[in-house]
Amino acid sequence: MTGFVYKELKQNLRYILLTVVSGFVALIVLIMFRDSYNAHDYNILLMLGLIGGLLLAGGMEMAVLNGDDRKLWAYFVSSTSDGYKGFLRVKYEMIFVMSLLFLTSFSLCEQLITAIAADKGMMVESSASAIAVPLVFIQFLLRSVDIPLFYRFGAKKGNTIKLISVLAIIVVVLTVLLINIDNFEDVYNSVCKAFTEYTRSPLLPAGAVAALAAYYASYRISCRVYLKGAETYDK
Repeated sequence: MTGFVYKELKQNLRYILLTVVSGFVALIVLIMFRDSYNAHDYNILLMLGLIGGLLLAGGMEMAVLNGDDRKLWAYFVSSTSDGYKGFLRVKYEMIFVMSLLFLTSFSLCEQLITAIAADKGMMVESSASAIAVPLVFIQFLLRSVDIPLFYRFGAKKGNTIKLISVLAIIVVVLTVLLINIDNFEDVYNSVCKAFTEYTRSPLLPAGAVAALAAYYASYRISCRVYLKGAETYDK
């Protein structure tokens, strides 16, 4: 297990560091255009930084899987003492830690931006960190689907299946929004309220538990499909 940990850290250190940096996207933009913001803009900046940073962090999490869909590598890890289950466990644990690193770095970014605004005499009451927590759990749900697809079908086929699924979901969501276009503002406000008050809502903590359970179930599924997928990998 130690060998797998060392290998992953050495091979994917740049992705881990970029995940940390992705939490500071809003601060980086603020430093570049530091004289262009008022109190309201700081909140918008944090929300856009959260969304952009989360997308970047998600890309880094999937990037650590690069090169794993090779037949020789699959056979090699299967022959080690920890086996492919130990290898997959390290992958899942690393991606989990990367998500927590993003959440930590974004929370620090929010505090720094709030301090900068206060130094300029502006009061910024941001709820971005509160929204970031459930979004990170949604990220776990996405990885719960992405990783087994990757190991079962390889990068190319797995990404194709995921793309088709995402497009189908987008079509459904857009259809629902168009049907309820007159009540869009009410729906938007309800969603924002649910995210910002997740500590008072029993649904979101339950969703967090469900996301973690799905993430663990995803690991078990990956263990089941790994060798089947290895047969379809390129050498």
